[in-house]
Amino acid sequence: MNDDAQLSITQLNDSLQHKAVEDFAKFYQRLYDANNLELMSNYPVVNNMTDINEHLNLARFMTKAQRLKDSIDFSYQDYLHLIDNLDQKYFESGNPAMTWDEWYASHFAQLSNS
Repeated sequence: MNDDAQLSITQLNDSLQHKAVEDFAKFYQRLYDANNLELMSNYPVVNNMTDINEHLNLARFMTKAQRLKDSIDFSYQDYLHLIDNLDQKYFESGNPAMTWDEWYASHFAQLSNS
């Protein structure tokens, strides 16, 4: 993780938060579709994940783009809380310290080494 990135998602302004949620939701939806969310369930976010997952399941017949937009619109606060608890830091520009794929690989490696 880059040490210059010190902000949590909740410290970003509203437009940067929304962009960060959109980027994360794309990553999350990909993991959801692959049934690969176990790593995130190690954090205190199960309620948020349950709400997001329930809505993603209800929207399963939408196109990927429609489903993503609908999920963000419906579960925005759940995404914010989830991201805030996943120890991802942000730069003032709103960019994450590491991509979500890097975050996943890093945390997966930590689990495999423990």
